[in-house]
Amino acid sequence: MSSLQSRIFIGLIGFPSVIYVILNHILVFNIIVVFCFTLAFREFIKIVSNFDNRTYWLFFGTIYIFGSMMSLIYLRSIDSLLSYPFTFLLFAGVMINDSMAYIVGKTIGGPKILPNISPKKTYSGLFGGLFGSIIFIILCDNYFLNGFSEFSLTNTDKIFLVFVFNIVGFFGDSFESLIKRKANIKDSSSLLLGHGGMLDRLDSLILTTPVTMFYVIAYYL
Repeated sequence: MSSLQSRIFIGLIGFPSVIYVILNHILVFNIIVVFCFTLAFREFIKIVSNFDNRTYWLFFGTIYIFGSMMSLIYLRSIDSLLSYPFTFLLFAGVMINDSMAYIVGKTIGGPKILPNISPKKTYSGLFGGLFGSIIFIILCDNYFLNGFSEFSLTNTDKIFLVFVFNIVGFFGDSFESLIKRKANIKDSSSLLLGHGGMLDRLDSLILTTPVTMFYVIAYYL
């Protein structure tokens, strides 16, 4: 099975499972979040273990990863309290953006964005992710979010969410690529059998989560 086929297969199983837990089981969701982010932090420690200023990197990693973890748990609590779907939108949007970026970038190829940091990232992949994010938001706004009787996306919400999925997620992914390049490794670990480690899977969420949380606090609390 190729890497692309493997990603599609896992996505077809993992995506609905994750969304189901987000929407229906807040305690289970929080337990999974703590577990996954703790694994990601362990991988981060291993990556930076030989860096200069290791103490600085450990301090930064603690704030960066566990701050994001707490932001995600708090965002889910806001959603639960107010019956909002932002945690769902964040997870689903980031996953769809990443998947579309990978598929389009792998299929079309073309000029690299950051060849010295992440040689697999292409402009075609970035625009593929953007297209996927826009379609996702349109479909959610027209169909899925009808189930939230007290909520509807504003135009500001739509623009912000597409920006977060595509641009903020890109910077989160690129930052992890930067530290892996500095450590001269390809994946944060081999935990996920051909898909890298937990940090590889959470890299976009780690940065997009606090940005989304602060937006929700500013506009909805």
